[in-house]
Amino acid sequence: MIQAPDPGRQTSLEGPGPAAVHFRAGRGPVTHVQLGAFEGPLGLLLTLIESRQLDILTVSLGSLAGAYLEALAGLGSDRIGNVSAFVAVAGQLIVIKSRAMLPREPSTRPAESPEEESDPEAELRARLLLYRAYRDAGARLQIVAIERCGVFRREPTVAAAAGRAGAGHVPPALLDIQVLARALDHLLQRVPPAVPAAALLARPITITERAEIIRQALRDAPTVVLQELLRGVRDRVVLAVTFLAMLELMKRREIVVEQAQPWGPIVARRTTPSERGSGGGVAETDAGPIDELLESFA
Repeated sequence: MIQAPDPGRQTSLEGPGPAAVHFRAGRGPVTHVQLGAFEGPLGLLLTLIESRQLDILTVSLGSLAGAYLEALAGLGSDRIGNVSAFVAVAGQLIVIKSRAMLPREPSTRPAESPEEESDPEAELRARLLLYRAYRDAGARLQIVAIERCGVFRREPTVAAAAGRAGAGHVPPALLDIQVLARALDHLLQRVPPAVPAAALLARPITITERAEIIRQALRDAPTVVLQELLRGVRDRVVLAVTFLAMLELMKRREIVVEQAQPWGPIVARRTTPSERGSGGGVAETDAGPIDELLESFA
């Protein structure tokens, strides 16, 4: 069961039964959604949308990030074939939700790369529509195949005329094996190459490395502007890890970060002994290793 946003919600996805929605009285309106069988990460997301009776063309995919992560956490290992594919879709949902929640600086300059022009929500919605079209077409073909299984029709008039003419059974001509081989070769040439599955890549840098760069910059100058420190850096992973390193140093009371106005320069300086003592922080020499798994931010 997946409840609508509520502090006490629980998840249970056992059983391949059809999707259903139930309402229960309590402290507030709680919606329980029972998910049926699904195939792959897009199938799980589409099942969540259809179980909540939402329109795939208008629903905000970012709002489903929490429900998708809960559903993914409640699945058994036997229902997840390619874990990286599920994690990739979950990452797209988190990016969509973060873009909707965080303010974005208005920009009049043209995008420098196709990646900056892309809309992750529109791309994921297009993939969901294509997946639903293939799924529904496959279901209809399966129904037709089941209905016609073992049924061989022959028009009565044709059968009667053949009987009056004394027609008998004519064995089919033997098929040349070379014809079959050429047909298979032609079919294989038309099959497009398989798209490699999405995979998670290890971070090329660590938070500890970026934190040391910030410390070294503050040893050479009284203040450091984050925008100047990242000038010329185009790798988004490096940008994100540097920002996390700055947050970690703030949590350790090693630096103080100030921003006078929105979208203005982010200025960092070393904390004074009085600031460090009043804040209850630990000294830099006594601090433990930096948490690379970000569990301390949870």
